[in-house]
Amino acid sequence: MLGLTLREEFQGRRLKGTAIELTNENKTGATQISADEFLRITYPTTDVVAAMEAIGPGRGQPVVLIGERGLGKSHLLGALFHAFTSPEVTTSWLGSWGLHLGQPKLGELKLRPKTLVINESLHRQNLKFLWDLLFDRHPHGAEVRSMWKG
Repeated sequence: MLGLTLREEFQGRRLKGTAIELTNENKTGATQISADEFLRITYPTTDVVAAMEAIGPGRGQPVVLIGERGLGKSHLLGALFHAFTSPEVTTSWLGSWGLHLGQPKLGELKLRPKTLVINESLHRQNLKFLWDLLFDRHPHGAEVRSMWKG
């Protein structure tokens, strides 16, 4: 047995607020909580493992997520976010699941070193230009913005 338990919001009579949001105003979105907390509710599906392999060092393959609402695309993006920003925690999570599932190769999956990820939910349409997001969030964004304007 895997020892999986349903998240609390799935245990009630009504399924309300069960979707994974990448960000929200309450700071409880998938990319706003710690990697430990997020990965605690994540199972290493074939899709998750394949995506993590695709973004690994020396690979850099594109990952395209297509599907109907509710299939786990945002959850997968959250897992990739934490693989980029907390590779040590994600590697530990993969290793633990690898032992649990009898697939020790999971723990050997190579992830990139800690990487700056700039993410934004574009459905809110808060941005006039996409490059403003990069200028605002990148550590050298102000410098580049001044060069861009010059």
